[in-house]
Amino acid sequence: MLNKTLQQECDRGLPDPLYYIWSEESCFLDDALSSVVNAVLADGVQDFNYDTFDSASSIQDILDAVSTLPFMTPKRLVVLKDFHQFPAAAVKTLKTYFDDPSPTTCLVVLSHKAPKASAKINCKVFAMNIRDWDIPKWLKGVAAKKGLRLTDEAVSYLIDYVGYDVGLLLMEIEKLLLSDKKTITGQDIIESTSMVRDYTSFDLLDSLIGDQKTRAFRILNTMLAGNAFEATVILGTLNWHYKQFYSLWHSNGKRPAKMREKTFRTLVKYIHAYKEDNFLQIFRNLHEADMGIKTSGRPKIVLEILLVKLLQKGTLN
Repeated sequence: MLNKTLQQECDRGLPDPLYYIWSEESCFLDDALSSVVNAVLADGVQDFNYDTFDSASSIQDILDAVSTLPFMTPKRLVVLKDFHQFPAAAVKTLKTYFDDPSPTTCLVVLSHKAPKASAKINCKVFAMNIRDWDIPKWLKGVAAKKGLRLTDEAVSYLIDYVGYDVGLLLMEIEKLLLSDKKTITGQDIIESTSMVRDYTSFDLLDSLIGDQKTRAFRILNTMLAGNAFEATVILGTLNWHYKQFYSLWHSNGKRPAKMREKTFRTLVKYIHAYKEDNFLQIFRNLHEADMGIKTSGRPKIVLEILLVKLLQKGTLN
């Protein structure tokens, strides 16, 4: 687990009645939840003492669950998922319980955002996030737990091709597990079916922000050819690289910690051509493309439309 303090709390059986765990990455929240369940509930009693709710759930159902006594175990476990999506009225109602939680219930709140200071929730808060420069070590550890050894070169190639998006890196690890190899080298990454490509996603970004229309569409078509890149991977890495670009723009060209020299030199020359509104629309376009890929069944067309919008700095409606 990323957060050692939370792991220590789990080792103690999560003795407190209320915990708030947040992360921008769903996979880290899933990992934390797995540890929470194992810490609070033994096998065989989960069916009677474990409830999960989300923003679509009835507040009354939540209050009934947290007030129910445990059955054949010291505590019952109630989990609120995607708490950042709960409407303000629901949070206000739950605040009464947060102020005086049941000692026989362990309520765990999972969110993609840190708790607001104004909410004044009296509980232990744990962040499950990772810094870019810690990702290589983390990636090696994840692979090792699955019986796969990644060389330093393999990790470097994976990050070069996919970026620092944790979800996409985990997808690539799952693909590598399908091979019979126990050690993955840089050459293995290059030769793997998901990594055979002439361009990286950063090349696509470079052509987009540099207004190189023909090159951008050539790179996209090459990446999609033979399923070398999945549409979701292309979109995910574009989203990551634009976040990096926005970070650089927001700092007025000051190189963020651990940003690669090549990335910095490529992006810094474009920052003066962009405004806040450009980035706002760009991220809206990326979100719309994500929904389109998931629902339309025509990912190539969705990505082509996205490229048209991004080539106009996201201003096309």
